[in-house]
Amino acid sequence: MTLNDIYTQFANCKSWEERYRLLIQLSRQLPKLSAQELEALPEIHGCESRLWFAFQTEPREIKAYSDARLMQGLLMIVRIALLEKTTAELAQFEIQPLFDELHITRHLTSTRLNGLKQIQDIVRNAS
Repeated sequence: MTLNDIYTQFANCKSWEERYRLLIQLSRQLPKLSAQELEALPEIHGCESRLWFAFQTEPREIKAYSDARLMQGLLMIVRIALLEKTTAELAQFEIQPLFDELHITRHLTSTRLNGLKQIQDIVRNAS
């Protein structure tokens, strides 16, 4: 799946409920982590849900997990976007415009957005 596919799928959604269902479907595609992998991941604090995230530029590696299916769907979108970015693009990566374009942002709580902002900072710092 590509980011273009994501944009197309979300463009076909007529309501927040359809977007929510799509996020839940995407959550099922987030790569599963073993208990050992999860234990080794840094937890991001300040998010409504429990959230773990690690990012490495070269070789490109993204490990992410949340205990909330909605966040897992959001993490899957972030993962796809990050895999498609060049190293130079990663240094300028902004999460909120991505979710604005998908018409998701206004439905997210400030604490979920805070967790996503921290992911953005992790990616920029790694680039």
